[in-house]
Amino acid sequence: MTELKRIDGKHLICAGGEAVARIVGMDGATDAFEKLEDGVWIWRRHTDAPVDRMRMELLFFGKPDFTMVPAVSYNGNGWGSVPEYVGDRDEDGTPWSFASHRCTVPACTYSENKAASVALMSLPNDNTACSLYLTDEGEKHVVIFPEEEQPRTLQRHFWKEGFQGTMAPRQDFTAILHAAEGDGTRFRYRTLLDVAWRLYAHPLTPPMPAAELYRLSIAFCRYLYTYEPDGFAAFSTGAQWHKAGSSFRKHSHRFQLGWVGQNASMAAAFLYDYLKTGDKAHLEMAMETDDAWIRFCTWKKGLLASRLDRGKERFIVDGNCELDPWEWGNDSYETLSNRLRNIRAGKMPRLAADGGVAIRADACNLGTGADGYFEAYELLQQAGIDKPEYLQTALDVCAFAMENQNENGSFAAAWDEDGKLLVKDGTIGCFLVLPLLTAYRMTGESKYLDSAKRAFDFYCGELEQNGYTTAGALDTYSIDKESASPLLRAALRLYDVTQGRAYIAAAERIGWYLCTWMMHFTVHYPPDCMISEMGFDTFGATAVSTPHNALDQYALRDVLSFLKLAELTGFAQWRERALAMWCAANQGISDGTLYLNRRLRPAGSQDEAVFHTRWGRYISPAFSVSQWLPAWPCAFRLEDLRWHPDWSLFDEGLTRIEGKLPLPESDCV
Repeated sequence: MTELKRIDGKHLICAGGEAVARIVGMDGATDAFEKLEDGVWIWRRHTDAPVDRMRMELLFFGKPDFTMVPAVSYNGNGWGSVPEYVGDRDEDGTPWSFASHRCTVPACTYSENKAASVALMSLPNDNTACSLYLTDEGEKHVVIFPEEEQPRTLQRHFWKEGFQGTMAPRQDFTAILHAAEGDGTRFRYRTLLDVAWRLYAHPLTPPMPAAELYRLSIAFCRYLYTYEPDGFAAFSTGAQWHKAGSSFRKHSHRFQLGWVGQNASMAAAFLYDYLKTGDKAHLEMAMETDDAWIRFCTWKKGLLASRLDRGKERFIVDGNCELDPWEWGNDSYETLSNRLRNIRAGKMPRLAADGGVAIRADACNLGTGADGYFEAYELLQQAGIDKPEYLQTALDVCAFAMENQNENGSFAAAWDEDGKLLVKDGTIGCFLVLPLLTAYRMTGESKYLDSAKRAFDFYCGELEQNGYTTAGALDTYSIDKESASPLLRAALRLYDVTQGRAYIAAAERIGWYLCTWMMHFTVHYPPDCMISEMGFDTFGATAVSTPHNALDQYALRDVLSFLKLAELTGFAQWRERALAMWCAANQGISDGTLYLNRRLRPAGSQDEAVFHTRWGRYISPAFSVSQWLPAWPCAFRLEDLRWHPDWSLFDEGLTRIEGKLPLPESDCV
């Protein structure tokens, strides 16, 4: 039990009868506290005279074992190779400060040790920021008025100047405190996230009925289907805006088995649609795609190219060349501009081979691809069509994974065309656990289950040791959200296979980690920005990674996992979060008439990312959207719809929050 006590004129947070934190008082101000429930207090500060800036500070005694700014910093980051917020301060010694909307809980900072955990938060849209840094006395948690980001702001792989907001003088300020007593475990942010959900969450209505989402997703996949002169046929990775022609065009000559392109998943979706509707064109397109990846992309047994780059982009290798923005699509132009910056800085990026085949295969694409071939084989069996080569391709990937499994149970992240190791580390290897479990289900051979268990134990152990997962977002090498998604699916599949209750407990721990990436509140934006123009609600959306502070729809992969957790545990919040993810991830889908930023969008298309904070690209401002319309959201949406046939759940949306806590009105004028 935790208590807030006033002792010798100081407000102290106590756990187990011992003081673990102190409210830092302020001359000329009075602090008052209202208890909402055990461990949760509203902290109100009133100043004797109006002020135009304020810092509400909490000191957590000693050095914590773990710190977190949700979706921004996990124990100070530092895992990976791209620019991010590392440590608690910049190189000049200035502590980092973050706008409330960069965090998935408003202006939230969290720290813990064996004795207790504490968190400090703000009200949504109250013109706030936060900071978390170590002092001689302990860890300092700060809610800052007005909003700021200092001393620099992180962008997509580069830095910009800091931001300093302003506010009219005011006398009343509000923050929210949370504290919990230690229970012998680490990474105890579950209670924080539960409280934050019940404080900030609200009902959500799905933007479209499930049947319409299905129709539009199939339509966009059809639009992306492409034939190449040499007979290769597959789904393009997406569509990008071209100045020349003033239109969106599908990305020419670029395809991917999983990840962004999701060819294996979309082929399975078209097979399912054939069984559902009898559309023979979809049967043919699906089989052409699966056949093409086997024919053109098999380097050696069990090793398939993850991506095909057949366009002229791969020949941009001269740092002295100039790019014409009228020649390239927006996304290609930005990618190539970044490549040229790297070349000129002496950092040569890995390019495609002369033949157009990307010179790497990665665990994400291989695992996703193998599971897609398993599904395609079984769907075709229902159609009376036998394609044993699909089954064999998937089993070959599993064999390659097992042959290259490390002694500790892990898999590598990436290999070249000869099977030579390129990237060793990252939770991304867990993508290979999923087809191993499918192989066990289909063959009954214990070797697949044994391998899957060893790998899962390793990756779950890493999460329990470090407090984060890594390297699933393939355009960064960092702490991220995407790598936890296959880990969660693996835990639930292992429970299905073994009925071991420990896998449910593991799935919940993974689920809570994923929730740290989930926006718990709605951000209000200036009326003239693109996010406001499209009416986007941040609540329920998920951030990408510690270097990529943007929101995307990847949580579509986790909707069914969270629903399964609700079924297995009886905890209603898993279901609520699943429905919030579903509603949030289905915003901004074009019905063929969506006209945004003076650009008409193809039916079924959707932005890959929303730049919900001061994070953007060289060619995109903050509070805007990516303008890149990828394949993968449709693929994940179609997975949810074919694997969960009761669409009434998706049409209902999020109607109530169980145990809802009252949220005070903002003092911001």
